[in-house]
Amino acid sequence: MKTLIALASVLFGFKAMAASEVLLNCKNLDQTDITSAIVQTYEDPAKRFSLELILIAPNGEVNSLEIDSEDYNEGWISLPTDDTAERYLTRQADGWEIFGTIGQASYSAKAECEEKPLY
Repeated sequence: MKTLIALASVLFGFKAMAASEVLLNCKNLDQTDITSAIVQTYEDPAKRFSLELILIAPNGEVNSLEIDSEDYNEGWISLPTDDTAERYLTRQADGWEIFGTIGQASYSAKAECEEKPLY
């Protein structure tokens, strides 16, 4: 019986260690194709240097992309392009914003984000 309890405790501990952790949660993004963005760790320990970017469209469609953890730490996350715009989710002193370029013109849009402290 003690062995069974100990084994269950160890398995539960591994499961808890492997759970994904939300690092950044952005809502109400001012984009026609993205309403929310979430950055989280992967549950798979083999992907410990990568993060998962989850994008939610206005119609509820969910798209998952792998991003480099260094990009997130530097505050510069590449988003999928929409038609002609190249877009990034960028960390600013007062929060996060979407920065985009269309040809020579650039634009920015405020993002409502909650971020887990980096350290």
